[in-house]
Amino acid sequence: MEKHASFSAACLVSATSGSHVISVTQFQTSNCEDRQAPGIFCSDCNTVAVCVKIDSVWKTLWVEECNKAEGLYCNEFDGGCSTSVGSCNPGGGGNFECNTPGLFPDPFNCRVYHFCIQNGNNQVAMSIDCGGAAFSPATGDCSLQLNDTVCLSPQFNCSVVGQMGAWPGNNNIYYICAAEMVNEIRVLRPRLFRCPANQMFQDGQCVQRDWANMPPGTIVPYECERPGLFPDPAHCRYYYSCSAELVATHLQCPDGTFFNVNTFSCVLGAC
Repeated sequence: MEKHASFSAACLVSATSGSHVISVTQFQTSNCEDRQAPGIFCSDCNTVAVCVKIDSVWKTLWVEECNKAEGLYCNEFDGGCSTSVGSCNPGGGGNFECNTPGLFPDPFNCRVYHFCIQNGNNQVAMSIDCGGAAFSPATGDCSLQLNDTVCLSPQFNCSVVGQMGAWPGNNNIYYICAAEMVNEIRVLRPRLFRCPANQMFQDGQCVQRDWANMPPGTIVPYECERPGLFPDPAHCRYYYSCSAELVATHLQCPDGTFFNVNTFSCVLGAC
């Protein structure tokens, strides 16, 4: 089966009518040189591939072509072509829907995360691909391996409309299951939200978090006192972005740069 070596990065801007949702896809990984990890993945929504390392080179091997006419799309959770709702299946919602500002995991693709910001009256989603790593809801960065549980099984359960729950790894995030009609078929998918800063989702509501009684090893989030950018005291390559709602997002400067506390930006150099 002949395929192009990659279905590369794209910059797509689209709007969902009447929903105030704008989604910006900045980067997508579809080849094994970028992934640097073994296993099955979707080289595009119609093609299932696997990554194999031969000597020091990562090879992309295509193993299945999905038939859209039969409602089949590539689904990494299902390990191939599937009719299940997913990032490729239109029932997955296509563009990520921003409901509240902050950083969110993609419900269907462990490598992708979404940064939702307010732009005038619109919620804007910036979607970023981790490449050869997986997004960690706990730390807000691409720090997990592709064999982590977030990549091996769905992190939500949508069996009925209105079903809700805290997101695994970060209970400041929660989801509510909503129904949509897609090609005359009713599908359920999760809509993601965040509780206010220093709150957690529990028993169907956002409640104040009691940090004193949290289990050992719990990651304590940065507490924003005002909007803006602030250094991470633990590492100079990381910093926090505090939104107008005082929600902190943990961000990392690109390779070869660090966060300069004088300019409040990532600049060339080392810590």
